[in-house]
Amino acid sequence: MLLTEAQLGVAVSSSQLGRYDIVMLALAWIKVNKQNEDFRKLGQAELISKALSDVIANVATYEKIEELRKKMKKEASHEVTVAADRPRM
Repeated sequence: MLLTEAQLGVAVSSSQLGRYDIVMLALAWIKVNKQNEDFRKLGQAELISKALSDVIANVATYEKIEELRKKMKKEASHEVTVAADRPRM
């Protein structure tokens, strides 16, 4: 669900998070989801709107972002290990 500009303004003003925290959470949410198919197909304006909507709807939280970061690190280290185990010619 994408919020209209008016809805977003009301949500931001009534949120317990400050404006700065909302923006930082949205940026972090975009960063950890940049490979996600739902995010890759969006234009920049839609991407920002979706990320802000996710923050306001409490879909994007610091805990969920940290969880995704750990998952990304684990997958990256697994890829490095697999690449290192390959025989070289």
